[in-house]
Amino acid sequence: DRPATVRTVLVTAEGVVAYLLAVRELDGLSPDRVVAFIKRYAYLVIIPGLLLLLHVPGFEPQITGVKESSGAYISYFTRLSHPIIGRSNNLATVLAFLAPILIYWGHTYRNRRVTVAGFVAVLAIFATLSRGTLVAFALAAVLYVAVTPRRRGESGRGVAGKVAVAVALGVLAVGLLYTLNPATHELFRDRLTLANVSGRSELLSIGLEKLGERPVLGFGAGVAPDGDPVLGEGVHNTYLQQVLSFGLPLGVLVGLALCALSVFFFARRRVSPLAGVLAYTVLVQLIIFVFEASFEGSVLRVIFYLSIGLAVALLRAVERETRVPEPA
Repeated sequence: DRPATVRTVLVTAEGVVAYLLAVRELDGLSPDRVVAFIKRYAYLVIIPGLLLLLHVPGFEPQITGVKESSGAYISYFTRLSHPIIGRSNNLATVLAFLAPILIYWGHTYRNRRVTVAGFVAVLAIFATLSRGTLVAFALAAVLYVAVTPRRRGESGRGVAGKVAVAVALGVLAVGLLYTLNPATHELFRDRLTLANVSGRSELLSIGLEKLGERPVLGFGAGVAPDGDPVLGEGVHNTYLQQVLSFGLPLGVLVGLALCALSVFFFARRRVSPLAGVLAYTVLVQLIIFVFEASFEGSVLRVIFYLSIGLAVALLRAVERETRVPEPA
């Protein structure tokens, strides 16, 4: 499908431009200044979602061809979503990149405003009721501890305490959302069943069957395999989606390239402890990609590249400040 191919190429090019823009514009700034941009960015992502939930005119869902009485439209108001980024899972994926950075920085450098921003981001993630994102945080923590030996004298009690407080506040936020927003009641009935899990499993099974038909070349990017309407919105698994689009050789290569992003930050952990936090943050994204096709979204892919640019810019700024100048 040539139009779909062109669109995919343009979206990916936009992502690369967003990455380069973040790295270039933040180059030479102090780490505190870079974190200030990340903090403001988190607030600017959350505020439209709150205005959407409050039914403020001008912040209704920006989707075309969907009636206001349809379930797809009403679902935006059952939990915290974003008028442009998309429904709750999309918003949670974006905030999941920002929250760990803000909480770590606020705790390490005793910056109360940054810590508050991190807590607000966590509250917003809980308010999205995105089970995949919350599970990704837990699984990423287990994997991170398993592959990262703790250094002598290194203690995570302070950060762990803040994480515990953030989780408690998140549970409170879910309770308030359920109490104050009647539309959330219907959603909770569905959240407590395994219907969604069964639907995702069926999509994976169909996707694997389609892959068997064209394992080498795939079906092309941006199209449903064989035009199957069941797979019109993807298989909700980024890695399977890549091999369906490009075939096994190139699809696996794309998946490995994504995983290498986390390896890049892990490798620099000895230089800066911040790199470990960034590695964990990217690892959360990689696990979210197992449950969601977030990387396939035209907006989310650009934001993902932008977020990687913010992480790289922050790490460079920290390394530049801690680098010891060579003697003349």
